[in-house]
Amino acid sequence: MNTGLRILAAGSYLPETTLTNHDIAAQLNPTVRPEWVVESLGITQRRIANPEESTSDLATRAVHAALRNAGVSAQSIDLIVLATASPDMRAPATACIVQSKAGLDHAIAFDVSAVCSGFLFAMTVTASMIEAGMARRAVVVGADTFSDATSWERRDCVFFGDGAGAVIVERADRTSASGRDLRGNTGLFDAQLFSDGRDSDAFSIARDDGATFAMDGKGVFRAASQAVPDCIEAVLARNDIAAADIDIVIPHQPSRSLLEHIAKSCGIPFSRFELCMDRYANTVGATIPITLTQAMEAGRIGSGDLVLFAAAGAGFTAGAAVHRWS
Repeated sequence: MNTGLRILAAGSYLPETTLTNHDIAAQLNPTVRPEWVVESLGITQRRIANPEESTSDLATRAVHAALRNAGVSAQSIDLIVLATASPDMRAPATACIVQSKAGLDHAIAFDVSAVCSGFLFAMTVTASMIEAGMARRAVVVGADTFSDATSWERRDCVFFGDGAGAVIVERADRTSASGRDLRGNTGLFDAQLFSDGRDSDAFSIARDDGATFAMDGKGVFRAASQAVPDCIEAVLARNDIAAADIDIVIPHQPSRSLLEHIAKSCGIPFSRFELCMDRYANTVGATIPITLTQAMEAGRIGSGDLVLFAAAGAGFTAGAAVHRWS
């Protein structure tokens, strides 16, 4: 898939409550060694939603932030795709709840579930619908509250944080059908997605109310360390783009060590990876839009830049997308 897409703006919302590694060790789990969390994962703290905050609340605030940053009205949005693995309820789709709360009265709304790869899958679905003429302007949201699925008695309680991010996108005309005209091909969006259900047990949450996640950390690392570089190499090759041409990487962030491995495997300097896991931990489907918001607000993306998105998640799922900023 090679479509023309313009990202108008991004916005994010992080809950007010901050939980540091030292807070966890002192208040919730004395077996946690804060230094290990920093050294192994690159995480120092995370945000935790208040009991009255639902996933749709976080998502709605991120949507409002993105709309303000884009300078467009809620009425101009005709599609909302929400990536979440922690919906408000089994039915209806959380996107429909966000549609109502955010005043997106004219938008088609549905959820995408691919866990940590969810936002990238949602962006790809949205790009396809825009290319097909089924939508003109859309908001793609990633929102999760994994604190509700965390057992604070386990050592792996340190991995996740809560948050939401949203991106406003619309169709863009492109000057070239291929990636050869690198600086002229603004609006390029192409994605390579991957799934392998044989690794579905590496990360799971049971259907029972109150269930917490179960994770095989080594299994997740092994699968992601192969699948993500493969997706990156495939999408770059298809568009005749060299790794050295990538200006910035907006990745999902399960651990710093995994990202360093991906950078080395693909030949992309790790300095080009935009990170926020140190402050927010792994925010699941929200990680990429939160990170993109940070990069845009800091002025680290300019017109003509090649942006690479990459993610891996339960399922097992993975993907990479390249976008020429316009």
